Amino acid sequence: MPVRYRPAREDGWVDAETRDIGVGGAFIATAHRRPAIGDELVVELALPTSDQKFTLPAIVRWVRPGDDGGMGVQFVGVDVDVLLELNDYFASLS
Repeated sequence: MPVRYRPAREDGWVDAETRDIGVGGAFIATAHRRPAIGDELVVELALPTSDQKFTLPAIVRWVRPGDDGGMGVQFVGVDVDVLLELNDYFASLS
């Protein structure tokens, strides 16, 4: 699923892709500008079933270096309505 992210207090989005995502967090595959562990991010995504874009605050929890690397992020402080919609979408995939 395509996503984009940026440091919480900066402008300039980075396009990336998630290969594993749930209501609690995601793995964001990117070889470009990986933040450090503990950095706050803003992650933006759109579900294939909706035109609405979701903006999710996140914290980098781990980083995997290399060309196939990326980072694991934990979503924090997400609005309950957004969590419910994400949960409904992910539940429909199983």
